[in-house]
Amino acid sequence: MDKCVRCAYCQVGCPTYEMSFSETLSARGKIRLAQALMDGALEPSPRIAADFSMCLSCLKCADNCPAKIDTVALFQAARADMATARGTSLAQRLILRHILPFPARLNILAKLAGLATVFYDNAPDMLARFFPFSVKGKRRVTPRLLQTNLRALVARGKGHGAPREGALRKVAYFSGCMTDLAYPDTGLNVMRQLEQAGVEVVYPQGQVCCGAPAWFAGDNDTARQLAMKNVEAFADLDVDAIVVSCATCGSVLSHALPMMLEADPRAAAVAGKVVDFQKLLVELGVERKLASIPGKGKLRVTYHDPCHLKRGMGVSAEPRILIKSLPNVEFVEMAGADVCCGGAGAFTLEHPEQSARFGQFKARAAQESGADIVVTSCPSCQLQLADAMSRAGLDTPVMSAADLVAMVMEKS
Repeated sequence: MDKCVRCAYCQVGCPTYEMSFSETLSARGKIRLAQALMDGALEPSPRIAADFSMCLSCLKCADNCPAKIDTVALFQAARADMATARGTSLAQRLILRHILPFPARLNILAKLAGLATVFYDNAPDMLARFFPFSVKGKRRVTPRLLQTNLRALVARGKGHGAPREGALRKVAYFSGCMTDLAYPDTGLNVMRQLEQAGVEVVYPQGQVCCGAPAWFAGDNDTARQLAMKNVEAFADLDVDAIVVSCATCGSVLSHALPMMLEADPRAAAVAGKVVDFQKLLVELGVERKLASIPGKGKLRVTYHDPCHLKRGMGVSAEPRILIKSLPNVEFVEMAGADVCCGGAGAFTLEHPEQSARFGQFKARAAQESGADIVVTSCPSCQLQLADAMSRAGLDTPVMSAADLVAMVMEKS
C-alpha cells in the first residue's frame, strides 16, 4: 500500500471507475480504504464491502501501475479481513465450504440448476422481468448443465484415446468447473487436440475447483482447502506441464496458488508448470500443420482476450496465431479486444445490471468487426459474451478456440 503514489494511472481503463467515476471504485481509492481499515480509521461496513465487491479483477489497474502493485492480491486480502470481521452469508458458506470442494456435490447442484433453467429459459416472456438476473426484462443466457460432465466422460474413456508412440511430452489437464460442468465438449476437444499433436494427456480425477470463487470472496480457509486438494492431485504426477483452457483457473493456479499455500513448496512447483493449451499448441508447431491444409478465407472470426489470460498469464498472440492458421478462416480484430467483458465470475451474479452494461460494448465491437464467430479462451467470458450477443439481438455464435479448431477441421 505504501508504494501507491496516487498517480491515477489505475483509473485509465478501469471498467468500474469509468462506469461510475467514483473514487472508491478505482484502485487507488480502494488502497486508501484498505489502509484506513488496517489503521483502524474505518470499521468494516456494508458500504465498504460493496465497494470492494465492485471489482472485476480484470488486472487493468495492476497492468497500468508504474509501481507494479499487486492490486488484486491487496484487494483479496482486504476482502478476507472483512469476511473475518463481518462473516459471510449462509448461502455463500453453504456453496463455498460444503459444495465447491466436493465435485460430486457440485455436479448434483449443477444438475439441479440445469433443471431450474429449463423453466427459466422456456417460461413466457411476460414473466421474465420477475426472474433473477433479468436486466430490463430480458432473461440471461444460461449454461447447459444437464449434459454429462467432462469428469464422467473421461472416466468412461470418451474422447480420450491412447497417445501416439513416442509422445513429445506428458501433460496433466486441469479443466476447471465451468468446462467440466457446462462445456464438456470443449474439454474433450482440448484433450484430443493435444493428443493429435503427439502429447500424452492425463486427467487427474482428484482435481477440484481452482479456488477462485472462495479466494476472491475472501474465504481463505476454503481457498486453501481447495488448493491443497489440487496440489495433492497434481504434485506427484510425472508431467512436463499442467494444461489449462480456462483463463481464470490458469491465472489463479499460476499466481495465487503459492500465496494460498506459502509454507508448501509443492504449490510453487505446481504453479510453475501451468500453461495455457493454446500456447502449448503453438510451441509444438501445430499452427504450421494447420496452415499447410488448403483453404480460402470464408469464415470471419474475431477474438476476445480474457483478462486473466492476457494480463494474468501473458498469453495473447498464441490464440490469434492458431485462428489465423486455420483453413477457410479470416481473422478480424475487434475494437477493444482486451476490454473486460463484465463476466468476472460471481460479479455477473452480484451485479447483473453493471455486468450487462460491460457486455454491451463487447457485443457492439463484435458486430462492428463483421465477424461470423466470436472466439474466446475462458468459459466465463464465453457465457457472458453469449448473453451480451443475445441482449443485442445478434445470433453470432461464441465458442472457445478448441471448439473452433475442431469445427473447422471437421469441415476441411
